[in-house]
Amino acid sequence: MTSQLWRFFQSRRGITAVLLVIGMFLVPLFLIGKNTSRIARFKISQVFGSKPARTVTADSSHRQVGTPSEIMKRFMMRQQHLQTVCSRPEYRRPDHGLRTSDSNFHYVALHRLQWCSIAKVGTMFMKSKFYPQKPLRSQDLDEKTQAYLFNHPKSFYFVRDPYSRLVSGFLDKLMTAPDRWGDIGRKVIISQRKDASPYEVDCGSDVTFLEFFKYVIWAETTNKTRNIHFLPMHDLCDVCNRNYDYIGHLETIKEDLPYIVDSVGVVMDLSENTTDDVVGLFKKVFLRNRQVVKTCLGIYPMMKRMWWSLQARGLIADTMPLPASKSEVEMASWEQLASWAAQAHINTRELGSRSAQKRAFRIDLFREIPLHLRLWFVELYSKDFQLFQFEPLPPDYFPEFNNVINDH
Repeated sequence: MTSQLWRFFQSRRGITAVLLVIGMFLVPLFLIGKNTSRIARFKISQVFGSKPARTVTADSSHRQVGTPSEIMKRFMMRQQHLQTVCSRPEYRRPDHGLRTSDSNFHYVALHRLQWCSIAKVGTMFMKSKFYPQKPLRSQDLDEKTQAYLFNHPKSFYFVRDPYSRLVSGFLDKLMTAPDRWGDIGRKVIISQRKDASPYEVDCGSDVTFLEFFKYVIWAETTNKTRNIHFLPMHDLCDVCNRNYDYIGHLETIKEDLPYIVDSVGVVMDLSENTTDDVVGLFKKVFLRNRQVVKTCLGIYPMMKRMWWSLQARGLIADTMPLPASKSEVEMASWEQLASWAAQAHINTRELGSRSAQKRAFRIDLFREIPLHLRLWFVELYSKDFQLFQFEPLPPDYFPEFNNVINDH
């Protein structure tokens, strides 16, 4: 049935038909027109209140390591699919809003690769690898080959599941980023929260996932204050009008990135130190932005939010509670706060992959979003789903469809 749904979503008329069916049979109370002003009519639900019990679902992105030939075949299949979809006239029309710019492109790996970076798709990790303090090393290639690769670099970009990318943007740019509250948080509250107080607007610190979701839809629909971290991925790298050698997926980055780097004869360290990443995040929040946190949220509420966010990322097991009381947290230095999180992360790594836990947290968040808004998101990001072969209607994100699909 997945393939049938996929074909159904080849045009926007398909999503319109789904909305009509829903309006007649499933959720008549939610039927709305495409009027962006109506978004604000829905009552805001808080992310930080009591959460429903999660049903852990296996993450389909968890795969066994492939052989080089299998990885190469996967790259070829992605290219073939992209070319097929891009052959349609509507995919070669330039989209509205922010367009691909030179700032998206980077010459990396000894100038042998041209990388189009897409925000919230492993960008910081790849920058840390492509721009290290120690120079990268070349494999034993003759000078003629090296000169050719320098003048004819291979090109690539990475994409990821749009749902996962959206949640990552919320966690990284709003939940745990006091330095972005006055920017992104403020814009969300001004555009989506009725009767917001001056304090709420000035701080921008308490945006809920529902408000954030509505803001993304509103920005894409009205073409106002679009943010590069939430733009459709195809819009950032102009994928139908440029020829790329490789299309990487963040879900398979541990296989894709080494293959791409090796293809141009470059030796580089692609390992990751997530413990250092956790410590660095706490330093940023509780040292560099401590005053903003104290003024707009409070140290203890921020610590609880950080802990929850790390669990949502799968970096701390959801069975591990915050090991400190309110008074202990408020008296602790940023180093002590970081050490609690780092130790919990180390203990979590010993438990193995937490991909199912990450997906369970995403399911919780998306089930707080009314159905018509989830479908609206699918419509607005339909090109990303189609071009990069991501499931537009995952059953666990759209339980309303389960009975309909099973009946067929």
